[in-house]
Amino acid sequence: MTISFKVIDNPDVNDITNILAIERESFGSGALNEYVVVPMMRYGKVFVATDEADNAVASAYFMRNLNDIDEAYLVSVAVLPAFRGQDVGTELLRFGLDYLREIGIIRVRLTVDPANFNALTVYREKLDFAVVDSSKDEYGEGEDRLIMAKEL
Repeated sequence: MTISFKVIDNPDVNDITNILAIERESFGSGALNEYVVVPMMRYGKVFVATDEADNAVASAYFMRNLNDIDEAYLVSVAVLPAFRGQDVGTELLRFGLDYLREIGIIRVRLTVDPANFNALTVYREKLDFAVVDSSKDEYGEGEDRLIMAKEL
């Protein structure tokens, strides 16, 4: 299996359709929709992993922190079920973090559900993020999150 990584700089209809499909398959009713994905593609940074046939199989979205322009925030990462457990998401995030470092970002933050042990393992053990804070009810009652950061 050969996986490639790229930045979506000038999204076309196929890019949008493919990324929305990854969102829906990964998150169901919690998926980001076109009203979030398209602006992220145009004004944030969206990275995708593609298979040998150039089909998108994973996506990751970053946005710059306007309160601290040296920092970016990982909005979301999604991997199609057939590609999970193969480090596709991890390698996509490494690709994205390298790109962000190259354009001058010095720190990345993210939030994660404290019960999402798979994500915590990837962020801590494979990508060297550290828990720096927590937020109670981040997305509503009972939706607590750990805040993690990594210096690039």
